[in-house]
Amino acid sequence: MRIKNYFLFIFPLILLLLASCDPSSTPKEKYYSSTKSTNLQLENVKSVSIGSSKYDVASCLKKKPKFIEVTEQPPYTTYIYGESTEKYDVEFKIVNNKVSRYDLLSNKYGTEKGIHTGDSKKDVIREYGENYYEKEDTGATIIGYFDKTHKLNIEFSLDDNSKVGGILVQKINN
Repeated sequence: MRIKNYFLFIFPLILLLLASCDPSSTPKEKYYSSTKSTNLQLENVKSVSIGSSKYDVASCLKKKPKFIEVTEQPPYTTYIYGESTEKYDVEFKIVNNKVSRYDLLSNKYGTEKGIHTGDSKKDVIREYGENYYEKEDTGATIIGYFDKTHKLNIEFSLDDNSKVGGILVQKINN
């Protein structure tokens, strides 16, 4: 009886552990120690950077977001600028009233170094350098850079023609 109770307790924990070790996904943290740091501290969208207040977003973009989505668990708010929640120009994730990440999906906005959607992988490497990691994620090639000093990460999603389809900038929680 004691062994049966032990098994009922341990078995779900083992399943949870195995489920979290999905070999088909490669978290970016795997590349953190082997990728040299690149300075990303100037990255911003219209003067809004990681750590900016939620009030800076509307002020600097000179308009309120077209859509606001609130998520309860974990708690965060998404400010979306663009035609719709699926086809947007820029999206800001707000945690504790601060920007913790943003995504660029149109060429309306670009990175501090002038990279926009539609630019090539070669353009990205020319501007950001050779200290990048490369991974596959949900069928797309991703190249990314870490700024270990300022705890930032930027990733460029590439399409089949090695053109930038999206850009993600976020805070690193290491």
